[in-house]
Amino acid sequence: MNERALEVIIVLNIRGNMATVQLPDTSEEEWSLASLPADVQPGDRVGVQVDGGDFEMTLLPRHAGLQA
Repeated sequence: MNERALEVIIVLNIRGNMATVQLPDTSEEEWSLASLPADVQPGDRVGVQVDGGDFEMTLLPRHAGLQA
């Protein structure tokens, strides 16, 4: 991920305390659910910004009319 640039990941699936996320390059990784914003659901988009090795994550608004 690019430092200081806002990147968007997509939560594909949640199983227990792990989430499968799609990275901006379309690769998939397993992330700890605790590392993602609270109340994240499959289909949610999460904005990720890296600053000096620190990650800041923001749950992006859901599209109107769609349920995640």
